[in-house]
Amino acid sequence: MCLLLAGAARVQQIVVEGDEDVEVVLHDRRIYVQIKTRIGKLAAGDISGALERFNDIRAKHANGDRPGVPSFVIVSNAALNGPLEKQLASADWPKDVKLHWSDGPELKEECLPHPPRDLADAVSKCSELASQLPYALLRPETLTWKLSSQVMLASAGSPPRKSHSFSSAELPELFEQLIVQMQEMPAPPTVYRAQINEPALLAEQPVRIIVGLSGAGKTAWVAEAAQHTPLPVTYIDVVEMPGPALASAIAREVAGSMYGRSTGKLGEILLPGASGLDMLGTLSVTLGKEGLHANVVIDNAHRIPATDIEAIVSRAPNMRLLLLCQPSSEVAALEARFSIQAEALSGWDEDTIAAATHNAGCIANFADCQRFSRLTGGLPFYVVNAAAVAARDYGGSIESFCEDVEAQTHIVETAQEIILRRAFEGFSTDVRESVAVLSVADVALSKDEATKLLQGACGLELKGAAARLRSLPSTGALELIGMTGLKIHDAMRMLGRAELTTRGADLEKKAREVLRGIIMRSIREDWSIGKLNLLIRLFGQLGDAMILVQFATDELFHEMGVWPEIEPYLLAIAADEAAEAGIRLWALDGLVFNDLRTGQTETGETRIDAMKALLDEHDLGEDEWLAWGMKRMLLKSMVGDAEGVDEMLGLVQERIPAKAEHMRVFRYNRAVAFFKLGDNTTAIAEAAQLVEEYYDVLGLTPEDVIGRNPPQLRPFLPKDRDNTDQLKHLADTLDLLAQAAGKKSQRSTMARIHAMKFYELAQAYSSFTRVGMDLVDELVWVNDFESARYAIERNIFPVVQAIGLTSDVLELRALYAVVLAYCGDHQAAANEVRRLAPYEQAMAPGHREAFQDQKQIIENVRRYGGPPQRRVDIPASLQALFDQRSGVRPTIEPRKKVGRNERCPCGSGQKYKRCHGR
Repeated sequence: MCLLLAGAARVQQIVVEGDEDVEVVLHDRRIYVQIKTRIGKLAAGDISGALERFNDIRAKHANGDRPGVPSFVIVSNAALNGPLEKQLASADWPKDVKLHWSDGPELKEECLPHPPRDLADAVSKCSELASQLPYALLRPETLTWKLSSQVMLASAGSPPRKSHSFSSAELPELFEQLIVQMQEMPAPPTVYRAQINEPALLAEQPVRIIVGLSGAGKTAWVAEAAQHTPLPVTYIDVVEMPGPALASAIAREVAGSMYGRSTGKLGEILLPGASGLDMLGTLSVTLGKEGLHANVVIDNAHRIPATDIEAIVSRAPNMRLLLLCQPSSEVAALEARFSIQAEALSGWDEDTIAAATHNAGCIANFADCQRFSRLTGGLPFYVVNAAAVAARDYGGSIESFCEDVEAQTHIVETAQEIILRRAFEGFSTDVRESVAVLSVADVALSKDEATKLLQGACGLELKGAAARLRSLPSTGALELIGMTGLKIHDAMRMLGRAELTTRGADLEKKAREVLRGIIMRSIREDWSIGKLNLLIRLFGQLGDAMILVQFATDELFHEMGVWPEIEPYLLAIAADEAAEAGIRLWALDGLVFNDLRTGQTETGETRIDAMKALLDEHDLGEDEWLAWGMKRMLLKSMVGDAEGVDEMLGLVQERIPAKAEHMRVFRYNRAVAFFKLGDNTTAIAEAAQLVEEYYDVLGLTPEDVIGRNPPQLRPFLPKDRDNTDQLKHLADTLDLLAQAAGKKSQRSTMARIHAMKFYELAQAYSSFTRVGMDLVDELVWVNDFESARYAIERNIFPVVQAIGLTSDVLELRALYAVVLAYCGDHQAAANEVRRLAPYEQAMAPGHREAFQDQKQIIENVRRYGGPPQRRVDIPASLQALFDQRSGVRPTIEPRKKVGRNERCPCGSGQKYKRCHGR
């Protein structure tokens, strides 16, 4: 702002980061400005150091070491606290020192702006001043960001600002130069949303390639990034340009951008009759003499032959080319010629998609945004267009839109389909068939697995399938994942699925059957939630009802976040009157299990009655009756019907097999029923006894568990059997014990920590996350906020991230925001709340109310402060949890700020500045 005010105020020079933050040099005086940014009020202690420095500077002026009369200004966004107000009004306050704050009186210095309240206010005021300059071709926001970049260079003393200063004589050229740099650059979107791990616009390499499908946001990324770089960037779109003309175009645009205001330079570079390459060579030499490089962005570079690009690079070593390309054979040729690897824009993450769909008037939860990302590839243009379609034709429901598109029953075409179909229809028949077959997999396959899928579905020999696979990368339809994985690009899969449908039911069925076998083998070697989701869908599509029912009645499958995939098939089986009664009952059993797990008692009661009707009408076995009896007993306890619980306990106990394992399961459910009825004493006694028995069954003692993480505990388990059920049951019982014992209890803390370890051993990740959040709640309850933060960042987030759970993500992140606020990291807490806000409308009512309460807590802690951090040593039991992954004991001291370039502690794998520090 000082730069923009300098001309009218007749400022001679502005210095940044010299003796003071800003120094304004006038004809006969010098103003020293110290800037203070605070969340709370400004206190005397905040400015004591500045006043001492002012004394030293004042003495240098008095001794004649510096010309002019000094004056001093302290500016702040924060108002003064009471003691500082009194100090300012006192008689001994220095007459040449003025305090200036956002809501304070106006300072009568036309060369200094009124202090902004925050960064957004500063940008707004700068843009307002910039709009008054007589250069209408330049957007005010663009000038603001470009000047900000120049000031950053000067603050660091970087060339060409080694002196840290700006003189009044160069200001017109500085403003005019920026117009020249930006006038050819496309305007960025009004609202720009960053993509995942965006690459830097400027780099040292002579040639870089950014590759992405049409709609990936390449041009928008360049336009936005160019606003924030201090160096000139020349943009050239070669969509209609022949290759031989490119050298001339680059020479003309770069020379005009960098030397258009310099007398004689253009005449030396743009010689009459010289070829484009000759002019480019002369320009490169001129740049080299001045120690400069020209940064050139070439859009649609895939349309230019690789030989023409190579000629430019060889003649102009002081040019740095950034090539924006769509996938094509020319990209592969460019990579080979320059021995480089193309970079890609990775699309929007779920939070960004949520924000974009929310702005379009849509409703989506985290799982919906993940699904939407898979359909659109997360590519910005496709996301925005599809959201507009969902808002217009699906009542704003992203879930409904996704269901329709995945079933290929939607009527309105999206821009994604229209744009990509042009490329798809240009593929050969064999390539289209290969894309169609590979589109049945939405997880990465290995090269061998993809080859086998093509062989089995298309009836090809090994060599033929391998040849087809090799031809796909250059089309852009195939996405390479890491070093060994590949899959059809998410944005292209929609067209592949449609193509598969047109080729007949036989090919579609064959492709799914072959893929089912491949995934069943793969999942044994490298398990993932994505593969399990795909396998469940394949079982459902191929009519394997009994397998799906077995999944649904296994508690562990409810732990892995795959319930949304199973539920539609179970509903269909349960409603199919032609199906076997036993299969229908077990389908209902799986549905009831989820109803009771999620508290849907009315729906659960209806389905339990349907189970009883099947038992009455058909000759089913004892296992089926016990499944009904246990569920009805638990339902009665959840609705507070103590008499109904007693009745069912008696009936079930009469029919339960007299085996230890069956009796332990019965006793656990009985303890749960007592807990639901409010009889915590009985529940604790029964749970404690069961815990001892499960420890004995597993050959463990509680002492074995303390200080050991799950991998270290595994060797202690029995080797001659599968221990998964016992591990899960022990964890469930420990969780019950913790819930019945309540908060502020050493017993409940120990029980939760041990439960988390056994849930992890049993791969019961949903319960692991839920109990982890209970533990965090307990730590917050006793004011141990640093331990709560550590538990989320180092234990819960990594598991959720690695497994890909979606059901608890939003609840966990909302809890994390509260913990951040209690830890004093208010900006991080506010950022997390801002990213969660677009999901709020789609949250379940209970979760939405909790989130609203959490937002109020965060605001109250920010305004009034929270309770002090509990200063105690970490209990040995809690230390055992912390040691699970880090092996390093955390200290209960104020947490150091995470470095912007460090990995984010949430476990995303991204840098902090691009994740929770954004």
